[in-house]
Amino acid sequence: MIKLVPLAALGLGLGACVPTTPPTYLVAPSSINADIRDPGYSPVTAGIQNYDVVEPLDWRELNRRVAPGANPERGDSDDAARRGR
Repeated sequence: MIKLVPLAALGLGLGACVPTTPPTYLVAPSSINADIRDPGYSPVTAGIQNYDVVEPLDWRELNRRVAPGANPERGDSDDAARRGR
């Protein structure tokens, strides 16, 4: 209890130093000439892509397609050699 009395006195003393009127930049009205942009409608589903279910593919070939420098059109994977083609 004794420790709360100096803390309360300090709070009241600092509170007395606060100005009673708010600053003018907080009270001043906004500018009438300010540019206002019309709110445009954007649908909730804008930019959503539809991903369909596909059959599982060979993971080795998929890894080769996304590897740096891979060229899946050339057919340079070694899966064809493993399959005997």
